[in-house]
Amino acid sequence: MAYDLEGRLRCFALGDIFQLLSFSGQTGTLTLSQGWNSRTITFEKGRISYIAAATRLPTVLELLARAGRLDEEQVQEITRLQKAGYTGPLEDLLLDSAWVTKQDLERCRAQQLEETIYTLFLWRNCHFTFSSGVVNKEGGIAVDLASERLIIEGTRRVDEWIRISPVVPSVRVIFRLLDREVPPDLDHQDRQVLSLVDGERDVAAVAVAAGLTQFETARSFYRLAQAGLVKAVPPDKVQIIELFNFLIESIYLKLVMYGKARIAVEFEKQLNAFATDHGLKVRMRGGKVIMSDLDLLIETTALIDLYKLFIAVENNKFSRMFEPEIVRGLVEGLYLHVDAHYRGMMRMYEFYQIEGLLTG
Repeated sequence: MAYDLEGRLRCFALGDIFQLLSFSGQTGTLTLSQGWNSRTITFEKGRISYIAAATRLPTVLELLARAGRLDEEQVQEITRLQKAGYTGPLEDLLLDSAWVTKQDLERCRAQQLEETIYTLFLWRNCHFTFSSGVVNKEGGIAVDLASERLIIEGTRRVDEWIRISPVVPSVRVIFRLLDREVPPDLDHQDRQVLSLVDGERDVAAVAVAAGLTQFETARSFYRLAQAGLVKAVPPDKVQIIELFNFLIESIYLKLVMYGKARIAVEFEKQLNAFATDHGLKVRMRGGKVIMSDLDLLIETTALIDLYKLFIAVENNKFSRMFEPEIVRGLVEGLYLHVDAHYRGMMRMYEFYQIEGLLTG
């Protein structure tokens, strides 16, 4: 297929691509791919109007539920109204209900932009294409953004991540409390983050609980660490590998039980191909893990990100292939039958995301 623009981000900065498409008033779709991870960004007359990904993007309702701003009953009521024919903006429906505030919705939008756009500024050696006139608006979220703001904010975040990375190298790092007196003048946001430190949740999970972006939360952890109030501890590599191996074997088995043996075989092939493409040792044969990543020389935080990416890509694919009952059954049943510790890990690393709003 011939593209109107094609290259790698090692030769061009993302901001340069955004500027070119924005200032020339382009309409079309920009696709960025880094391994199995990808984003499609739709431009209309130079403005970004839609963003989609290989993984399933969190909705406003999901973000509000995860942050504790909506309970399950409220989510179901909003969903019922939408199914009954409400076609107005979701934000208006939420505000009219008085269950959330404008600030809550602004936080959700910031979280969505972080996951879909701002993280792209950290991608390296990424392949990109642009197809003029192609407007892709499926499987993602609608936005209305000017590139200038994104370029300035994205560049600022890269500089900030470089500064804090010696203390917070990844959002998969877990912190524990140190026995120090909390200063009375501690910033409100830092105090909120500190109250959520339990030695089990990583930076990303604390961000969800606090209703903050991962970037805001990482900066808080940096300040708290500098103040001697918290200390980073590495996640348990053995437990991460055990959980991932259990998940992929269980998904294979459930696919077979649902009468989807052909798709189970394809799932196994996808796992092996993903592992090969990303330098992992894990392999499956006949639905069983025959090799693991236990002796692979890789940072545990990087391993978590790869495992999460594979599960998210496959879950997104399943959500388009199967009816909701099967989609929920593939992972929700696993979630409900593992012990509390692994259940917490599944929540934290979002391996359960396939079934939507499972928050308990």
